[in-house]
Amino acid sequence: MFYQLIRVLCFVSSWRLGVINANFQYNLEHFPVLQNETANFSRGISDLIERIQTERAFVSYFLLRKHPADCVDEQLPTNFGLPFMQLNESERSYVRGTGSSFLLAILCLRQLNDKDFMLKFSADLQHIRTRRILVIHNKNLAQSTHSEIETFFRNCMQVKFLHVILVHRDFAETNIFHSFNQFPDLQVETRDLRATTPIYPNRLADVAKKKLRVLVDQIEPITMLYEIGDKLILEGYIGYFVKTFALRYNFVLWLPDEYESSIKRVISIEEIRQAARNDSIDLGASLSTPQKQENLHEYIYPVEFFQWLTMLPVEPHMETYYFFISIFTPTTLVGIFVITWCLCVVYVVQLKLKCQTLRCNRQFWLLVLMPWHLDLLRGLLNQSTDMRLNSATRRIIFILVFALGGALNNFFSTKMVNWLTLPPQKKPIKSFEDVTERNLQIQIAEPDIAEIKFYRGEQFWKKHAHNFKVVCRYDEFLGNIRNMDTRYGYLIDSLTWPIIAQRQMYFKHPLFRLSESLYYTKGSLLSLPISENSMYKDLLSEFVMRSRESGLLGYWYSRTFYTMVSIGRFNFTDLSTNQIHEMLTLKEFEWVWIAYAVGVGFSGLVFILECIWYYKV
Repeated sequence: MFYQLIRVLCFVSSWRLGVINANFQYNLEHFPVLQNETANFSRGISDLIERIQTERAFVSYFLLRKHPADCVDEQLPTNFGLPFMQLNESERSYVRGTGSSFLLAILCLRQLNDKDFMLKFSADLQHIRTRRILVIHNKNLAQSTHSEIETFFRNCMQVKFLHVILVHRDFAETNIFHSFNQFPDLQVETRDLRATTPIYPNRLADVAKKKLRVLVDQIEPITMLYEIGDKLILEGYIGYFVKTFALRYNFVLWLPDEYESSIKRVISIEEIRQAARNDSIDLGASLSTPQKQENLHEYIYPVEFFQWLTMLPVEPHMETYYFFISIFTPTTLVGIFVITWCLCVVYVVQLKLKCQTLRCNRQFWLLVLMPWHLDLLRGLLNQSTDMRLNSATRRIIFILVFALGGALNNFFSTKMVNWLTLPPQKKPIKSFEDVTERNLQIQIAEPDIAEIKFYRGEQFWKKHAHNFKVVCRYDEFLGNIRNMDTRYGYLIDSLTWPIIAQRQMYFKHPLFRLSESLYYTKGSLLSLPISENSMYKDLLSEFVMRSRESGLLGYWYSRTFYTMVSIGRFNFTDLSTNQIHEMLTLKEFEWVWIAYAVGVGFSGLVFILECIWYYKV
């Protein structure tokens, strides 16, 4: 019995040793195979990356993987000849903020349907999701079904990846990789590395009638919508820009169904920005300033530089009777008086010297204080006078008097003709305090109050709020500007004013002027709102620069005025009132009569005092 037990134990031991030896031999045989497979994969990936670098250079790598083995070759990062950044599943980073964004992103996956890891990868690539991406799947090509690959690329579309290729573990043997084209719809592409086509073709060169979802603010002259039959026509300065962009890259402009009711009203910039954030639209056809926002990535490259100013009614012409008050300034009157007094004094002194009766007594000083001589005063008014020219000094005095009188008469006549032909205007408004004095109000749309507070501060609004008339609806505010009601001033930007000025060229005289002294911002940038990770952002920014460089933006702006006329936003009707020239009336001489009455009254008073003095003495 014991002997049989020993035999069984020996048999089991020998069998176990045989199995272990067989396994050891098997592993020894396959270890070189594993090594060769990893080496082949590394070589194939190196060739692929070298070709990618040749097509368009990059300066660094970003690698994300859960485990080193997910990249097939655990030492894959050591093969990179450029700086690289490597993260695992638990680490978070804003890759764009760590250095150059001209990189090649590499994602190593064990399961293609690992959507959470894909979302983590997209979060790391915030704001640079249009960069080229290489995905390594640690399985052979035959083990991945077409539906799995399609689902993977749909996930890439959802996170707005544009350039993605997918390689498998046996890529070095098959030379097969997958990519996708989402224009106009998802198409999974199976491609061969040995082909001469680009690894990452320019997907945006022709988007094959892809819908470009646009929301239009309808603020003149930026954008305008109107209907012809069952079609919506987009016009305006930025409207031309959006239409040309769509035509250049083969987009189809599309207004999302949920915003169809918006074609009859102005859309606020906040509503447009919110629609871009929640991915309801691709682009906002509107202009707003990025300077107010914390996230500048929600805008493309700046389109315009603008100022926010005030459009004021042109000051009315002064009444005719002001001519007699303001023709001679106080300085001019004092100068005329002093010159006339000096001539009269010289004339009196000359007479005394001629008669040899010049004495420095009381009578002489009275003559100096009141030297007025009737002959000289008549000469000053170019009236007939008795001239005694038996002295060269008197001739010179009378020549000076007549010259001064002629100059004054010519000056008076010229000023009066100019005044009656083109009367001067009242003193222009130069400050908000002047607005208060004139009892004028400036119309402003309610949404713009926040903009004024941002640019000029809360204290400015509290101090001058009484100068503004707030209009609740932006549509009503734009309508009031078109009607050009001169009872109000209007908040206006430097983009809208040239349209108003061009319209006033068809008036006999302008109704409004632009006041740069009543400003709300002296300079700010304007741009189009967009989703912060939009794949069209770089394309739009480049298109803006090309349009500005070629002069297209200026051309589109110049067309906007005639477009607004053609669609009936306004016409060439002269809204200015005709100024009819009327003959001078007695009422316009009111101040002359008042001055004459004062002079006669003063003369009568002096005469009475002289009589009293004479009879008393």
